Amino acid sequence: MGNPVLRKIAEAVTPGQIQTEEFQRFCDDLLESMYEQDGAGLAAPQVHESVRVVVFELDEESGPIFLVNPVVTPVGEETGFGYEGCLSVPELRGRVRRWLHVRVEALHRDGTPIEFEAHGWAARVVQHECDHLDGVLYVDRAEPRSLAFLKEYRRYGPPVLGDEGDEGDDGEE
Repeated sequence: MGNPVLRKIAEAVTPGQIQTEEFQRFCDDLLESMYEQDGAGLAAPQVHESVRVVVFELDEESGPIFLVNPVVTPVGEETGFGYEGCLSVPELRGRVRRWLHVRVEALHRDGTPIEFEAHGWAARVVQHECDHLDGVLYVDRAEPRSLAFLKEYRRYGPPVLGDEGDEGDDGEE
């Protein structure tokens, strides 16, 4: 947090860029960086590239999912709270309200269109990563009184803020 690239609106990737060896190598490097950092996802600005690309992996069975130039649209009006962390803001957790159901339209890393709906934790991961493409960090959305250092979060649990339940996971995103 503090690097200007994390606060910029990332540039769209052109169809011509997608087909280049350089872009494909970047996607491989982005995925490798996510794995090395034990993240659930990673956005290009987090590795100092201001382009509209994210990768995430919800489970080993489905494997990594790349989104190029994603558009995320809420489905319905239901939201929920969950605690989030971020590789760009290490050792901190915060309670964030997110849409519980979203529709995603993007391109795969090979340029083919992809459309899907995500619910619950998957919707949270997608929104978190795509926020990076617009220069938004989860701490911008977090309830200020919910912020806790990871050491204390693990020791004492999330701060008690009221009677609303949390639906999230405390994993790094």
